[in-house]
Amino acid sequence: MAKVEKRDSLVVEEMENKEVKEGNIEIEKMEDELSNPFKRKKGGIITMPFIFANEMCEKLAVEGFGNNMVNYLTQQLNMSTTIAATTVTNFKGTSSLTPLLGAFIADSYAGRFWTITVASVTYLIVR
Repeated sequence: MAKVEKRDSLVVEEMENKEVKEGNIEIEKMEDELSNPFKRKKGGIITMPFIFANEMCEKLAVEGFGNNMVNYLTQQLNMSTTIAATTVTNFKGTSSLTPLLGAFIADSYAGRFWTITVASVTYLIVR
């Protein structure tokens, strides 16, 4: 009886050692991937043109909108020049600060891909 218990305890100990070794290998793989970002397959030069195009379109839209909006507010809506300029300045300030909110959401909750995708689609629909 004691021989069987000893053999069972050796089998359990061997299995635990094997699991620990496999766990260490997985941890080493993860540490290697985290320490060397060049081994990752995400992002890089392939996604850069899309981000540049998105930013270029956004800047052109905001600047074009801002320059024409003062004229529209003063001539069509009969606002004073100071109120129209303040309104456009507030709009430009808000549109410049929303990327910070997007960055916070991306880093904290949603991830970069989904945040950029949802924000870009929302931006296109609202525009």
